[in-house]
Amino acid sequence: SSHFGLRAAVRQAQSRRVERLRSQSSSLAQHCTATLFKLQREFLEMQLEFAQEEGDCSSCETCQPLVQEAVLKPADCSGSWRRALAAGAALALAAVGVAGAVALRSGTFTEPSETQGMGDWIGLAVEGSPYQTYAYAAWSDPIKAGNCGHIRIQPKTGTTPKLETATIRCTEADGFKTYKFPAGIFEIGEQMLVPPKVAIVGVSNPNDMSNPTQSPDWTQQTLFLATRGATDFHMKYCFESDMVHTRVGFVLDSYVTMRDLSYQGIDTIRPDDNGALCGGAAFETKGCATNDCSSDVNNGGSDGRGSVHVTIENVRLNDYYFDQDKKKVGAPIDGNTQCEDYQCCFCKPNGVRSTQVGIYIPESRNHRGTRHFFANNVVSRSNQADGINLHGKVTNATVQNTHFSNTGDDTYALWGANSAPTGVTFKNGVAVSPGIMRPNWYGVCVATYGLKEVVFDGITCRSPTSATAIIPPWGGGQSFYSTSMFVFYTSFSAGYPAGNSLTIKDFTFTNLHGEPFKVSDGNEDKPVRGKMVWTKPNYGEMAPYFLVDKKKVNVTVQ
Repeated sequence: SSHFGLRAAVRQAQSRRVERLRSQSSSLAQHCTATLFKLQREFLEMQLEFAQEEGDCSSCETCQPLVQEAVLKPADCSGSWRRALAAGAALALAAVGVAGAVALRSGTFTEPSETQGMGDWIGLAVEGSPYQTYAYAAWSDPIKAGNCGHIRIQPKTGTTPKLETATIRCTEADGFKTYKFPAGIFEIGEQMLVPPKVAIVGVSNPNDMSNPTQSPDWTQQTLFLATRGATDFHMKYCFESDMVHTRVGFVLDSYVTMRDLSYQGIDTIRPDDNGALCGGAAFETKGCATNDCSSDVNNGGSDGRGSVHVTIENVRLNDYYFDQDKKKVGAPIDGNTQCEDYQCCFCKPNGVRSTQVGIYIPESRNHRGTRHFFANNVVSRSNQADGINLHGKVTNATVQNTHFSNTGDDTYALWGANSAPTGVTFKNGVAVSPGIMRPNWYGVCVATYGLKEVVFDGITCRSPTSATAIIPPWGGGQSFYSTSMFVFYTSFSAGYPAGNSLTIKDFTFTNLHGEPFKVSDGNEDKPVRGKMVWTKPNYGEMAPYFLVDKKKVNVTVQ
């Protein structure tokens, strides 16, 4: 009888505690994140203490949510509070209430992080959202292990009538595995190396290239959503010893395809030691963690050898949160442009959740580099650094039918350094507002930093002007923000070997209102504040580009 009395007392205590937790929900949204997680932890511990008394979750009324979420098995209550805590936002709502849920969904709360500079966001898919959300390990572990067949995974959250088990369908042919994902939100919390000969395919194409800024119906899309992001200007980013747990995104091995999916990053700043760019893209090929391979660390735990035959197609980047964050794009932040003495040169987060880069090919450890790269039908709404940057030894790469806006650096860049990339084509690409994420500092629509051969065909550039550009202390009195449509630099170890070839075809160059820039309104050969540079090429008509050294680059305009 004493045992039953204890059970009754526990029930009464639990009931009072739950009501007290719920009564705090209206004001919880104004409290610090630590309070939120403390209450969540207390609530779940209380659930499991009672379950231990019962000894069987199947007969434990208050543990049924845990069983339904597949966090616990019916006879597996004891000592499981850590696993229950991993249920995430769905169970937190029992303690948080609707007010807290609204704050979570908007990204108001961040979880205290153990990794300096990497903020953990939990506003992924909570009460009020119809989107099914799946934990990172649930979907990534089978791919890493090479499992194929019908992979069934349980969702964490979602408000469809019933939380339904999702099925990732894997088929295998000639040694190639294709993982077909359903609609839903799939969390990613590290830099994941996708094994060779793997295709990750979502449920449908998220892009309508006739209206590229139109967001899709997210309930009908496959979205990979970062759960960590760079938030600290002073964090170690390029020179950390482990990229898997420093960065978040995909590293693509050879013969990998990513198709019909979206990706959302949550970086809100470009770390200082990523100023010269070492990565942090939604999609990277294998390579070095630093931009010059000066450390022995590689991205995603890879071998650092260039990938071959990689395809990225029908992909949408950094659009899931963009409608909430768009008012912050280019917005002034007090004290953030003290660049003369570097006291604070964009050292404060801009609050726009993004990736560092959209697509990045890093410098690799083998002399043949990255070969046979293809990106098609890609849209990106924002990036803290470049949009697309092809770095190092790149051979036979095509980037076509793209629309990238709101970068913090150059939109499209070929950075061969001294590796002489060849067979590179950028075709039918649109660049809008280059550099705006660090307004007036650095960035143009198209830039090169060393190459052997490249073609820019059908590129459209919608650019601000340099009228209010910041003159960097190292720039010799010259600005590097919106000086022209194309700039061909000799910095960052850029090499242009004898016989190099740079071809520009069918360009469109306008201001942000769509009004064409005119030769007569620009300046020939060198930057002048507020005017675009136009240059006479070796062959062809005057075009909007700036050559730092005319003797090094052979330009043809068609």
